[in-house]
Amino acid sequence: MKVKDKKNKKKFIGPVIEIMLFALISSILAFIFNLAGTSGYTTEPKTFETTLVVINNIFSKSGIKYVLNNSLSNLQSLEPIVMLIMSLIAVSILEASGLLKHIFTPLKKVKFKYVIAGVMFVGIISTIIGDYSYTMLLPIAGILYKYIGKDSSLGVLTMFIAITIGYGTGLTYNYQTYELANITELSAQSIISNYDYNLMSNIFVLLAATIVLTIVGTLVIEKFSKKYSRNEEVDNLNTSKKASKITLIAFLIMLAIVVYCIIPGLPSSGMLLDKNAPTYIAKLFGSSSPLNQGLMFMIIAILMVCGFIYGTVSRNIKNSSDYSKALSKTFEGTGYVFVLLFFTSVLYVIIDWTKVFEVISLNIVDFIGTSKITGILLVILMFLVVVFISIFIPSTLVKWSLSGPIFVPLLMRANISPSFTQTIFIAADSVGKLFSPIYLYFIITIGLMYKYDKDSNVNILGTMKKIMPSILILSLTWIVIIIVWYLIGLPIGVNSNITL
Repeated sequence: MKVKDKKNKKKFIGPVIEIMLFALISSILAFIFNLAGTSGYTTEPKTFETTLVVINNIFSKSGIKYVLNNSLSNLQSLEPIVMLIMSLIAVSILEASGLLKHIFTPLKKVKFKYVIAGVMFVGIISTIIGDYSYTMLLPIAGILYKYIGKDSSLGVLTMFIAITIGYGTGLTYNYQTYELANITELSAQSIISNYDYNLMSNIFVLLAATIVLTIVGTLVIEKFSKKYSRNEEVDNLNTSKKASKITLIAFLIMLAIVVYCIIPGLPSSGMLLDKNAPTYIAKLFGSSSPLNQGLMFMIIAILMVCGFIYGTVSRNIKNSSDYSKALSKTFEGTGYVFVLLFFTSVLYVIIDWTKVFEVISLNIVDFIGTSKITGILLVILMFLVVVFISIFIPSTLVKWSLSGPIFVPLLMRANISPSFTQTIFIAADSVGKLFSPIYLYFIITIGLMYKYDKDSNVNILGTMKKIMPSILILSLTWIVIIIVWYLIGLPIGVNSNITL
């Protein structure tokens, strides 16, 4: 048995080394394609002007200089780092006060498959707040599983799968839908000059996908969860019904104030909205929106108050010193996350400089654009191409900026509406991210899993191998939803069909 353990340790490659290997492979690919003179053309959606994109050699003087000059600044500009720090502060006070124990412990009596279903559903619909869903819910999922006697690393991984496979679906559209719609609308206007995109034009298929993905995800993850049997030690924090009632009242009051501030037209309301934005979703989550800019701060403030109230009344927090320490509880064991993010930021600098994956993607999309394929085969081909591109370019907006100006007109010529084309893209984008070993939030997931499972071999490729059966089934589910909807010809949204 000991010999086998030693053998496994020798085969194990740590996540940091894996990221460095990804960086090396990207650099070598860029070097080869640079020598071959490979390039591509990108189309600007507004003007339809094409721009030549070439692959740069990272091993050149300018390449090495770029990496040295931008690695630190790129790390500083990684928004998820700030979001994660703020989220961990909020989750820390909730955990240390005993509030999360009070909420989650009763779920121990619930059948595990229903807990999984809840995690899947919450993860899918949470994408209405964008990437905040990852930084807030990943650590909370780990704590939830701890209190129901399950492996916390499984909780983190389940939440990651739920958020990613359902990104862009949910109960309503989100700000990403609005940003994608702008590109879709401009791309469609190359065929129909007065085309106007309706944000509710694919809501029916996305609602259906939310339900189906929740059900299928629950079934496959319940089976997959049998591989995880490690339990976390539960703390001896007090729980109090009195504290929970007072905390709930305070939370509802603060929530009502925030909601009032995002309703336009009422006396002194709307102060959290960007009043210059053209649509309500843009007023809420646009780059200049006070709500978007201050959302994490408001969440932290509200949760700090809730944690203080519950902790004080339940006697888990006895003084200001306890309260101060409570704000860092969830940070314990998370240092590995920030180590991984540093090396990932270097990898992203190399990918950004070389543009190797961008050019490869442009050439693939351009090749598809010249094909004569139509109908269901074109739908499937676009889906698979976007999945492939997403593995190397996880950014949703970057991918759609590169591929939208080609895919939208191409499918319109095949009598497929821009709304359905965007739906295909959203589905394929979510699937592709699940297969991407360099997706930033997957790296964060690995770091958080390591917090709960330091003794085992938690790495990137090993974890992907474990979840591969689950994500293959979920990917197939998305493809089936797209194909069935196309073949039946059901309306995909408000006043919107599959065909033009």
